[in-house]
Amino acid sequence: MNRKPFRVAVLYNECATPQSVGRGELLDTIAVRGVLDAVRGVATACEQNGWEALPLAASDDPRQILADLQRLRPDVVFNLVEELRGDARCEAGVAWLLELGGFPYTGCTPSAIALGLDKPVTRAVLRDRGVPVPQGRVLATGDESLSGMRLPVIVKPSREDASLGITAASVVRTHTAARERARYVIDRYRQPALLEEFIDGREFNVSVIGHGPTARVLSLAEIDFSGLPAHLPQIVTYDGKWLADSPECLGTEAIAGRATAPDLERAIVATALAAYRIVGLRDYGRIDLRVSAERGPFVIEVNPNPDISPDAGLARAASRSGIPYEHLIARIVESAAERAHPHSTPRSVRPRAARGDTVGDRGLLNRRDRGGAGADRRRIEPATGP
Repeated sequence: MNRKPFRVAVLYNECATPQSVGRGELLDTIAVRGVLDAVRGVATACEQNGWEALPLAASDDPRQILADLQRLRPDVVFNLVEELRGDARCEAGVAWLLELGGFPYTGCTPSAIALGLDKPVTRAVLRDRGVPVPQGRVLATGDESLSGMRLPVIVKPSREDASLGITAASVVRTHTAARERARYVIDRYRQPALLEEFIDGREFNVSVIGHGPTARVLSLAEIDFSGLPAHLPQIVTYDGKWLADSPECLGTEAIAGRATAPDLERAIVATALAAYRIVGLRDYGRIDLRVSAERGPFVIEVNPNPDISPDAGLARAASRSGIPYEHLIARIVESAAERAHPHSTPRSVRPRAARGDTVGDRGLLNRRDRGGAGADRRRIEPATGP
């Protein structure tokens, strides 16, 4: 008797243009369309695992999303939705739909998605729990006081991801320039602007898999700014992330973490894990940090459900940690299935033991000689959730 194949619906959002939603820049659609690479990658990996992949473009009508899923009757929904109707705030709403519809789904809960998107609130929560974040200020009009704000600062939208709204002009060195850039963000992206002290130093991307006390760090990645033209600030801009032929992209390569003092390495890992757990990330996520030579690591971004396409940073970190892409996707799908049915697992074509080594709290970091000055040691409150 043939067994019913395990079915994975790969749910994603179609692209809205800046003209249709009344905000942003025309080139912003490149990042949104990038989700299609993840859809193809996840669907292929599911098929390699012996499962049936069912790509599904999310309708703008929540009722239609539920109707489509009820028709497909998937065992797990791989949630790749990043926005709905061109609004990133609706990403959490889709996760709520899946919760209310009773569909097991991958990735973060609605509350973690909403918290991770709201950068000022995320900063406040992390700071309250002892996780270092740069000094910051939120400007709703551009006229608010900047008294006591250390310069230079980086100015960015308060509730966007994928580096939307971040250009070389985002790093400013005077209060006047900060206000001008904040007003651009407020006018163009229809939301408050977040000003943060610019931390001059190394930048790390820390990919994490798992949940709560089982969360584990993968191989560290670092941004190599050595190819960036001298007149540009050492940041990852929108062009640097999405426009392959731009000077920013050509000059900001994500590489395996370079030689790092053991104390600093431990501080980076501990800070990233604390942020991941406090915000409540689940299954997979990425924490971005900047490291001050004098003050140690600071969290600059918490990314729920980050890009998981085969050539994205998280997949590359998993590969360096001995976890092939299809095994990474298998771990994520299995985690969602086990939450819904704790005593059963997806019917994969390969045994679970073949899916990569377990990574510890220190992660599968590059084992090389490590030099440089140690970091300041901070006390971070242990946490397993928000």
